[in-house]
This record gives sequence, C-alpha cells and structure tokens, in this order.
Amino acid sequence: MSLSDRTFQCVALLLLILSGVSSSACRQAPQAEKAAATPPVTVSRNPDETPTPIPNNPMPSPEFDRPYPGTGTILIINRKEGWVEIKHGEIKGLMPAMEMEFWIKSRSLLDNVNVGDQVDFTVVETRKGEYITKLKKTSTDR
Repeated sequence: MSLSDRTFQCVALLLLILSGVSSSACRQAPQAEKAAATPPVTVSRNPDETPTPIPNNPMPSPEFDRPYPGTGTILIINRKEGWVEIKHGEIKGLMPAMEMEFWIKSRSLLDNVNVGDQVDFTVVETRKGEYITKLKKTSTDR
C-alpha cells in the first residue's frame, strides 16, 4: 500500500467519523427543542392519577393603571435614578413574592424610608413598567 493510498484511507475514515458526529448532533437538536416546547407537568405519586400541567404564567395579566397594594422590606434605595428594590410578599393579581426593583413615581416618596424598613406600598402597572405611587414605612407596633 502506497503512502497516498494510506493517506486517502485516513482522510476517508476521518470524514466518515465527522459525518457521523455531525449527523448525531443534528438529530439531537430537534429533540431538545421539542423538550423545551413541552410544558412541564406536576409529578404524581399515584400512578393512576393523570399529571396536571403547570400553567406557564400562574399570575393573571395585570390591569394597567390599577393600584396594587403590597408589603415588603426595602433592600436598596437609588435616589439618583429614582428606584427602590423591595423584597415583597405576593402582590395579589400582579406578581408572586420576590425581590424586585420598582421605579418611583415621585422621588419625594423616598424621603421618609431607609434600607431595612418594612413598608406598605402601592404599585401601578403601566405600559412602561411598574411604578410605586405610595410608599410608607409601617409602624413597628405590629
């Protein structure tokens, strides 16, 4: 066997291997997309029970310009840019409990609160985002 025959065989074998790798990678992509597109289901410990799909968005769509009351703890105050980060409980009809930055409608709302304060607030959803329109430190007597 000459050197060129041996080189040809090595190149042919390499191409065969590469085509197998690339074709298996191409076959895996649609399966991954299909898995990502399939909504998750709850796990049932009872094999006779049909799992219930988990909704993609468990919260209803908010109504624009409606006030939603909330309570939480101030984590960050950015007076310069006019926003505050609050760790809040569920805001019924708007969002689950989480830590979130909210724009402040008026920077004067930040005058009587500090980081660490427990606060009651009102947030309004607009087409531009969520804005806090009322912000008040809760009394410590609760």
